[in-house]
Amino acid sequence: MRTAKLRASLLSLPLLCTPAGAMELSSLEWPPYSGAELPEQGTLSHLLHQALATQNEPLLIHFQPWSRAIRSATTEPEIVGYFPRYFANDNLCLYSDSIGTSRVGLAVRSDISVRWDKLEDLAQYRIGVVRGYRNAPEFDALVAEGTLKVKEAASDELNLLKLVYGRLDAAVIDEQVMHYWMAHDPQLRQSADKLAFAPQLLAEPTMHVCFTPGEAGEQARLQLNQGLQQVAQPQASGNGNVGR
Repeated sequence: MRTAKLRASLLSLPLLCTPAGAMELSSLEWPPYSGAELPEQGTLSHLLHQALATQNEPLLIHFQPWSRAIRSATTEPEIVGYFPRYFANDNLCLYSDSIGTSRVGLAVRSDISVRWDKLEDLAQYRIGVVRGYRNAPEFDALVAEGTLKVKEAASDELNLLKLVYGRLDAAVIDEQVMHYWMAHDPQLRQSADKLAFAPQLLAEPTMHVCFTPGEAGEQARLQLNQGLQQVAQPQASGNGNVGR
């Protein structure tokens, strides 16, 4: 009995596993790019680990829901940034060098022809987006002004399932994220013939680490950029949507 109680007490203690002096970033579960249970924590995470290893700097990634990942980088002093974020001309981030490219387009039902010459043409369709994600600037602007009506969901996976069940006509998604879920979700794998990735892209933005403005963020950004220059970057657009 004492052994069981001792074991329970030990299990209840916090795990002190942060590497000394590690750079701390936050991210989300967004396979194949990032995720706590993915091989090497995802393709983007692996690149960041490699880049910082050239600087003898360990990396600790906190995987959280997207809105919390963003908030953590601005409210928790030990977390100096988050990723991935699409580049934008704003003062909200100190952007790292590019860590990849995202092919942002539409997942569509195979039995429905979704075509457009201009984005306003998409107003006739039921389009799903993920809550809190950036998509394409022009698309997001049309949503904000009410020209395009979208349906929000908690995840890309859920939007794809809604497509399968006919609750959407299209869903905004990164191409590699779609491929991942079609291969790994049992329901989607069985419905592979029902969905397709539309060849016409909405955008092809670069992805970055968003460092928190300030001295600590700037030092971390410079250190990461030095590391990125020393490693060969994989073709993230073909190797594995944000901030996204």
